[in-house]
Amino acid sequence: MKKLIDKYTGMSAEKKIVFNTTVGLCFSALLATGKLFLGIFNDFDLCIVAMYTFAMLFAKLQCLIGIKENTNARKRNTIVALSLLTSSIVYIAFMARLFFVQRTPSTYTLNYVVLLAFIAFAELGFAVAGMIRTKRKGLYYRNIKIANMGMALIAILTTQMSLLDFTETKNTDIYNAFSGIAVGLFIALSALYVFFAPKISLVGRESNVFVGEGTQTVATDGQGNVKILLVSSRVYGSYVYVAKLDGKTLSGEIRQEASLWKKMHVALKILCCVLSEILIFVWLAGYLVFFLRCINLPAQLERKMKTLNFSKPDLQKTISSQCAIAETPDM
Repeated sequence: MKKLIDKYTGMSAEKKIVFNTTVGLCFSALLATGKLFLGIFNDFDLCIVAMYTFAMLFAKLQCLIGIKENTNARKRNTIVALSLLTSSIVYIAFMARLFFVQRTPSTYTLNYVVLLAFIAFAELGFAVAGMIRTKRKGLYYRNIKIANMGMALIAILTTQMSLLDFTETKNTDIYNAFSGIAVGLFIALSALYVFFAPKISLVGRESNVFVGEGTQTVATDGQGNVKILLVSSRVYGSYVYVAKLDGKTLSGEIRQEASLWKKMHVALKILCCVLSEILIFVWLAGYLVFFLRCINLPAQLERKMKTLNFSKPDLQKTISSQCAIAETPDM
């Protein structure tokens, strides 16, 4: 057992993601299959739950195959996006039925509800942390975490329904329906992001070279080093273009500076963890705005460089226009 633990802890972050996803995929597929069979004979709602679960799992399976084979990247990415979109449509329809069909409240014990809530928020926390850790490790890894995020939000909504059944005496189907539709729309938007990510994501497009035209107005530190601000954020970490000017050629890469979390004292980090159930939704809302501001940073950089009389060499323009999904690290 110790050897297995040591082997796991010695894995790279990419290999841990693949291993955890594979194990989770098998376990979730087994549970979904059980729900499907129970639904066929007892409760049709379980069949619907199994359907959107299988769609999510199929998206994650395509990511695992893509990491292993690293072929047909664009086609496989489209399949992942369609799987997530299918899951969102099924889930929205499943929750929207509560507007018309009254659900029979379930009876749960306090211990069961607390355990369910703990698991759901743990899933959400791991999903958010995973998306942050994998943002530079290839789009397949991020797609896995996006699918995990969708499943975590569904788990949280299931917890909400259980809590309302436990604490409320009146029917709460309307509240659950609106919440379910919101979660479904989030998954649908995530599917759209997965589809367009190869064109708007920074992954694989960090390095950029520009050539000066005429009189350049870029400022250096006296040694040819250039730093250009693209998107400013003290909380999430600003994006900057760090480059070196050699004659008329400016070569560098887009980097993200340290976020507020990385700069925080340990005591403040502990306080944030204590208040996580409140702060995480504020953080997510702010991150959504930050994400929208950071869409297609290479294009933003190119526009900014044009104002400084710099342009991309023709060869790099060709390569950028043909860029699909960035290569994933070797396993």
